[in-house]
Amino acid sequence: MSDPTRPWSNSELGLVDRAHELQIASRRPDGSIRSFVTVWMVRVGADVYVRSGAGYGGLSKWFPRARDAGGGIVRVEDQEWPAIFSHLDPIDPVHAEIDSAYLHKYGGSFGMTDAATHEHTLRITPTATGYPPLPHSTP
Repeated sequence: MSDPTRPWSNSELGLVDRAHELQIASRRPDGSIRSFVTVWMVRVGADVYVRSGAGYGGLSKWFPRARDAGGGIVRVEDQEWPAIFSHLDPIDPVHAEIDSAYLHKYGGSFGMTDAATHEHTLRITPTATGYPPLPHSTP
């Protein structure tokens, strides 16, 4: 199976840098799309990350749904992309850069840089050909 992802374009990464929030909608097991949820996002290099923060009562419902679905739609301002949601290993060294990006972009941690959030981090990667197969589905 070929890789369905594509890199973010420079204009898309610029939009991520300028925008305050991203909206994420994961796919249900039947393939339909859930409602959008607004979350904070950051860019590190050419990658975009979202976290479910620990600062406001713990894990949000959107996170396990998005992690388990593995894909859906992301929206930044008036742009939408089908995307893959990849759970980031909590000991991946890029977390230090993600923490710094959250502090820089939002002016404080607000629970988004606590060690617990490293377990609740997704890399968002746009797809080139639409939605990837659902987890546990056959092509």
